[in-house]
Amino acid sequence: MPPPNLTLGIARLPMRPPAMRFAAVTVLLLALLAAGPDIASAEPPIYDLHYHARLDPDSGEAHVRIQLAQSQHALREARFNIDEDRHHGFDGDGELVAGDGVVYWRPPAQGGEFRLRVRVDRQRGTGSYDARITPEWALLRADHLFPAARTRSLAGAHARATVSFELPASWSLESRYGPWRGEPLVVEDPERRFIRPTGWLLAGDLGVRRDRIAGRELVVAAPVGEGARRMDALALLRWTLPALLEIFPDFPERLLVVSAGDPMWRGGLSGPESLYLHADRPMINERGTSTLLHELVHVAGIVQPGPGAGWIVEGLADYYSLEVLHRAGVISDRRHRLSLETLTRRAEGVRRLDTRDAGGAVTARAVIELSRIDAAIREASEEHYSLDDVARQLAEAREPITYARLRRLSESLAGQPLPVFDELPLSRRR
Repeated sequence: MPPPNLTLGIARLPMRPPAMRFAAVTVLLLALLAAGPDIASAEPPIYDLHYHARLDPDSGEAHVRIQLAQSQHALREARFNIDEDRHHGFDGDGELVAGDGVVYWRPPAQGGEFRLRVRVDRQRGTGSYDARITPEWALLRADHLFPAARTRSLAGAHARATVSFELPASWSLESRYGPWRGEPLVVEDPERRFIRPTGWLLAGDLGVRRDRIAGRELVVAAPVGEGARRMDALALLRWTLPALLEIFPDFPERLLVVSAGDPMWRGGLSGPESLYLHADRPMINERGTSTLLHELVHVAGIVQPGPGAGWIVEGLADYYSLEVLHRAGVISDRRHRLSLETLTRRAEGVRRLDTRDAGGAVTARAVIELSRIDAAIREASEEHYSLDDVARQLAEAREPITYARLRRLSESLAGQPLPVFDELPLSRRR
C-alpha cells in the first residue's frame, strides 16, 4: 500500500534550512518509488474471456463455450439472460443455478468454463426466419449465441475478450470483427466491462466482396447461389456513404452486410456494425427509399426508441434513406419531390404516430412530419441548423430516443419554440 497521506505530508513540511528540506523531500520521493509496485497492483483487475462456438448443421445447434481465466477472483458471478426456447444443456465449472430466464454462474477463483447449447433456427410471426442453419450455411447474430450477462466482480474489474469458431469442412465465416481464419478474433466494446461478441454472423460456402469506401472497410457476404446483389450493394454504398457520413461522422470503421434468400425474413435488420438484408430486396424501392440505407441509419446510432418513440426511430431511418439518395445525386430533385408526395398519400388516415407498430403508413407519416420539423429548424435558425444536427446528437448520445429529446434539441438549435411540434398527432407528449 502507498504511504498514507503522502501528498499531505509534503504539503506540511515545516520551514527548515534548504539542505534539511531537500533531504526530507528526497526521503519522501524514495518512499514513492518504493511504493511503485504496490500502486501498480492497485490498478483495476482484468479477466480474460474466450468465446467459442461449434456450428453443427446436423443437429441444428451451436455448441458454445465461454472460457474464463483470471487472477484475484476478479469475476465472482455472471447472471446470464437465457432464451428458454433456444438455450439449453447448461454445464460448467464452479456453481450453476438456473431460474426463470436466467442462469447464475459462480466460477472458480482462477476461472473455468461455462457451456451451453443453442438452437440456431428462429422463426418470426410470419413464418420466415431471422436465424437459420442449413447443410450449406448458417446466418444468425452472435448476440443469440453468447447470452448477455450481468456480473458481480471486484471493483473496476473488466474483461478482455476473444472469439473463435469450429465450422464444417470447407465453410468460412464473416463477422463484424473480421473473417474467421483459424486465429481468435479480438472482441472490443469500450462501453462495457463484461464483453461479449455481438452483430451478425454468416458462415458456409460464401461469396464475399470487400471494398474500402470513404475510409470505411465494407464487406458484403451471402451464401453462394442465394441470388444476393453483392456488387449492387457496394455500388450503392460507394455513391451514398460519403453523404451519410456528413450526417453521422461517427459511423463505424467497419461494416458487414449479410444476405440470404427465402425462407429468411424478407426485409432488413440492423445490428452493431452489421446488418442483414434479404437477397430479393431492391437497392432502391419504388417509393424512392432504400432498405439498405434505412438499416445503415440504424447502424449509425438511430436505433433505440423510448416509450412511444418508435415513429421517430423508424421515421428518421426512412427520412435519411431518401435524403441521402437525393444528396448523393442518385435520385433527382423531381424524384425526391415525387417520393415525398407518394409518402404523403400513403400516410393518409394515420391518426396517431405514437402507436406500438411504427411500420408502413405510420413511418410514412413520420417522414413527412420530420421533413416539416427540418424546414422549421432551418427557417428559425436562418439555415444555420437543420434536422441533421438533431439526428447527429441523438445518435451520438447512445440513449433511448424520445419525443421530449427530439423537441428539446430541435428547439434549442432553432433558438425558439417550434409550433410544428404542437401539431403532431400524438396521444401523449413526453
